[in-house]
Amino acid sequence: MKLLLHAGPMKTGSTAFQELLVLNSSQLEQCGIRFRHLRRQELDDLEAVVEAEQRRGWPRVLLLSHECLCRVDPQRLKAALHLVPVPAEAVLVARPLREVYPSLYLQNLKGHVMRTSSYEEFLQEQIDRDRRPELATRGQVFRYAFLEEQMQAAGCAVQWVSYARSSLLDDLVAWLAHNADAAEMLRALKPLPMPSGVSPRRSLDGTVVEIARLMNERCRAGTLSPEDRDRFLVALLNSSDRIRSQRQGLDSFRENHADQLDALDHELNGDFWRQRAMHPTPWDPT
Repeated sequence: MKLLLHAGPMKTGSTAFQELLVLNSSQLEQCGIRFRHLRRQELDDLEAVVEAEQRRGWPRVLLLSHECLCRVDPQRLKAALHLVPVPAEAVLVARPLREVYPSLYLQNLKGHVMRTSSYEEFLQEQIDRDRRPELATRGQVFRYAFLEEQMQAAGCAVQWVSYARSSLLDDLVAWLAHNADAAEMLRALKPLPMPSGVSPRRSLDGTVVEIARLMNERCRAGTLSPEDRDRFLVALLNSSDRIRSQRQGLDSFRENHADQLDALDHELNGDFWRQRAMHPTPWDPT
């Protein structure tokens, strides 16, 4: 058998990959691949997860997925993985900070976090976390060499995929097909439908940030119900889609901090990008 981990981090296409695998679960089973999308609470007891899979009988390929697997304490992860009779291989996706930071902030506005602080406050929190990731006990980390070291400390071999919106799913499926020796079977996966509603695969546009923050403040204060917030969010997401379709280039929300984040990416991840030749200049999205 083989043990594969899809470990994130957040805002690197995890949801789309997970939804694609769920949609094609019967085809995966025909290839001998058992896919388990971990719930957040299961990260706290991964040994129970592995023991449950063992009771079912080891498949030819077991794939466990959660975008926060790379943030699990390496020793806890290592203890759980030792219950499996084969070593694990993890795949992580690296994305330039000029893209991933604003995407995470917008997700925090839209999701259950219901962030109300400004983008500038978020940036300071995230930059501090990525400069000293060893001190971070919560939140996401995008210092990629550190994430690799954490996974290796848990006993995992690590493969990286460079985030490219147009090819990311194909790249991740190719990784899975290679490890499952099932290239032919996985070429005909059913494609994902377009996301709707408040799907995690939809993102707010930077032009509606202040409206979303105000909604979150009202919802936290109890003057806006969660149901009404969801209805307003759908309207904002629909507007965001229209705005992006009519605009050329980046919105000012992303553009205003792009140079700062390029410099930070060079500081924190420059060696990582260059050593893997993933982005000769990672801060250039082209």
